[in-house]
Amino acid sequence: MEMKDEIRLEAPREAVWNALNDPDVLKACIPGCEALDKVSDTEFTSLVVAKVGPIKAKFNGKVTLTDIVPLTSYRLVGEGQGGVAGFAKSDISVELVEEAEQATLLRYGVSANIGGKIAQLGTRLIDSTARKMADQFFASFNEAVQQMSAQANQEAGAAIGGAMSAATAVPASDDILVTLVDVREQGDIDNVAASTNGSSSVAAKLASLFGFGNGKAQGRNPAPAPKFGQTSPVFKAAVVTLNRPRQKNAVTLAMWQDLGRIFRQLGDDPQVRAILLTGAGGTFSAGADIAEFDKVRATVKQGEDYEVAVDACCDAIAASPKPTIAVINGFCMGGACNLAMSCDFRFAHPEAMFAIPAARLSIVYGVRGTQRLLSLVGVANAKRILYSAQRFKADEGQRIGFVDRVSADPMRAAQSFAAVMANNAPLTISGTKFLLNGLTMGLGVLTDQSVDKVIKRAVASEDYRNARQAFVEKRVPEFVGK
Repeated sequence: MEMKDEIRLEAPREAVWNALNDPDVLKACIPGCEALDKVSDTEFTSLVVAKVGPIKAKFNGKVTLTDIVPLTSYRLVGEGQGGVAGFAKSDISVELVEEAEQATLLRYGVSANIGGKIAQLGTRLIDSTARKMADQFFASFNEAVQQMSAQANQEAGAAIGGAMSAATAVPASDDILVTLVDVREQGDIDNVAASTNGSSSVAAKLASLFGFGNGKAQGRNPAPAPKFGQTSPVFKAAVVTLNRPRQKNAVTLAMWQDLGRIFRQLGDDPQVRAILLTGAGGTFSAGADIAEFDKVRATVKQGEDYEVAVDACCDAIAASPKPTIAVINGFCMGGACNLAMSCDFRFAHPEAMFAIPAARLSIVYGVRGTQRLLSLVGVANAKRILYSAQRFKADEGQRIGFVDRVSADPMRAAQSFAAVMANNAPLTISGTKFLLNGLTMGLGVLTDQSVDKVIKRAVASEDYRNARQAFVEKRVPEFVGK
């Protein structure tokens, strides 16, 4: 029997690799597995109950791992004895390919030899049973890997939280994860492959990718070198993750309320230079959680209160003094579009899918959400999106102005762009954001006094004085937001 296939797992490659080498995970995922014991780093013994047609038997087996390339590939050579039912020998190759920061392609090939009573059932029944068992295994394995990845992110977030400032140290809930990542100026991620030829060493590619190489290799001019004894600052970007992958990250009323608080706290944290909003499990969000509407949005009064909570959340995101980027994989539907539109930028995977299906639910979008859509795509496209409730992909979203960047790895591209902004003056960014939001949203916040306030604050700042002196001394200014 020969079988080849591949499956996309919505988890980092390291998490997938660790799960493939964890006996407890494999035992829980292999159909009929009653025991899987680790003898050594490369040997396991197993007991599996298998049913093929009318024959059911227990197979005692031994599995050996060979040709191990950490995080990339290995082979499993196995042999099982089922008594009078027969025997099975298999040679399985496994390869992991990183498709994105949170997505891994697992390719596998199976070559098996079956003998004894089971072999008499015919290849069609045997192949069908093997395919069914493989589908069951990978469905369970994918779910287990996602749970492990989410737990690791949450633990990392808790560990980072201890080192955060008081403003950021308050986590949200299991449904929303907050983590910090270091960002530094680096080259255009999507152009790294094009600007690095095949003869380059792995080290050169990594140096180019993370900004350690020369500017030409990265498709940009090199940044001015710091003076002797001056170290380049390392800034933080906060990653806010909607964490309900089983519900496609549908947003509950409690999450709308929590998100607004989280973005306000992160906006007050001086070490956070950008905020990235994304979703776990390969999906941004399916939108508002309609399953709870009978409880939280059943009456006119509840509907009004719900819209107040949504507007408060999106206004908090839009008003954050930090640059915000929605990092979108999979579906971004309904209320999730409102979240994404509240961010300054939207970076999307080519297969990301968008829609605002309010016309199929007899819901009228509020003024703020409609105004954000109008400011991005114009009146004709806004009408088409809202009237038709049809889906559109990332490339069309970019064409009409809804999406800013389409990338095979939108998270990495977003972090790269966050690094560029992190080197600039926070007061300039927050002041400019205040002006642009006021001009485009028309919410009446722009008065002569409010405009003068943000402009004078920047001119009177330490950052402005430091930047002037850095220009004279021909060095890179370091901005602190004061």
